[in-house]
Amino acid sequence: MRYLLLLGILLGSVGFACAESIDVRPLGAIALEETPRQIATSADGQRIYVLTETGRVQIFTADGQPQGSVEVGPEVASITPQGTNRLILEMKERRQIALIALEPVLEISSEGAPVRGNPEAPVSIAVFDDFECPYCARAVPLLKEVLAAYPDQVKLVFKYFPLPMHKNARPAAMASLAAQRQGKFWPLHDLLFENYNQLNPQKIRELAQRAELDMARFDQDLKDSKLMQRIDADQQEGQRVGVRGTPTIFVNGRLLAQRSMAGFNQMIESELAKLEKKAQ
Repeated sequence: MRYLLLLGILLGSVGFACAESIDVRPLGAIALEETPRQIATSADGQRIYVLTETGRVQIFTADGQPQGSVEVGPEVASITPQGTNRLILEMKERRQIALIALEPVLEISSEGAPVRGNPEAPVSIAVFDDFECPYCARAVPLLKEVLAAYPDQVKLVFKYFPLPMHKNARPAAMASLAAQRQGKFWPLHDLLFENYNQLNPQKIRELAQRAELDMARFDQDLKDSKLMQRIDADQQEGQRVGVRGTPTIFVNGRLLAQRSMAGFNQMIESELAKLEKKAQ
């Protein structure tokens, strides 16, 4: 039997306690495959947690998109969100509680994206980047170091997230997409980041020439609206997975918290160990 979880109801008046009437508007419903025992929301209101009778916590975004689930066991009687990514589990029969951390694994598309490293690598590093961002520029050598350390196991996937305050980030992104059509995304990528603090239309064109692009084709491709649509699609995806600044990095869909070689090593080795366990 399938069950429906109604999403939050929008109340028409902020001061509804004193209002003569209340307009309600259902926002939607979530189909559940198991009987819900309890429903709770995260402190920031961005997640919905559903504890099922069988002892599974299903996780949804505030608008009802599934984010995964975790088995907690049928002995868990109730859940209490703590902060954004933690849950308190109450087990009455054992007279104890447990605290668990939730680490969402997000789906990030690599279709059509520039890839550096082994395209068939089991570990994918997706980087949401901005060509005028100094922190993104500083991350480039680190990412190259990671790829050198894991030449067969890791690939780098570039995603666009030009920030509004960087007026040349979007033109640079357009230029890199035009370079991708000529098979020269990464040479121009490196040049753009080497000159991140000098970018302007003239400089971007100069760097395209240094990357040995066919400039006539380059100029023609820059007029193609599909390039802008690609950037917009990456930004929308970034917003969906919680990107707020750059660079934001995911390792097989898990957010990288520590932007260092040690941080990468820990996450990559964890992913490789999980893959090895599955293969046994």
